[in-house]
Amino acid sequence: MAANFLEPQANAALISRFFTLMPDTQRRWGTMTVGQMLVHCADQLRVSRGEKPLTSFRVPFFLKPALKWFFVTQLTEFKRNMKTLPELDAKARMTPPISFATDHATLIRLLNPASYPAGGIEHPLFGHLSAQEFGEITWKHLDHHLRQFGA
Repeated sequence: MAANFLEPQANAALISRFFTLMPDTQRRWGTMTVGQMLVHCADQLRVSRGEKPLTSFRVPFFLKPALKWFFVTQLTEFKRNMKTLPELDAKARMTPPISFATDHATLIRLLNPASYPAGGIEHPLFGHLSAQEFGEITWKHLDHHLRQFGA
């Protein structure tokens, strides 16, 4: 079982890692700047909350359980240079960054566990994710990008 960003200790640990980032923090791999990464992570949460539509990729309902099974139970961590969706891609349709401070504050606000339903979410790629599943897959994604920037 992976860490879960919705649990208080894991959430506090993630947030403290985000506070180690600075506007000039350099990536270890990939192409995003640290500022773009903050927006990318915020956009992932916006997609999960239904605030940012995912229109570039549709998963037939009967394939969602398999995709969910892979990402939640089989994927232990996101690998370097994994391809992302256009809505989360800094070179495509990601929300434009504003400033490091603003984008950092936005992401920290979106990481508040109280802003997510206890019963889980309906995700456009995975279908229904319990709070445990959503918390774990989101933690894996955030941890991936924190490692990308050495945090």
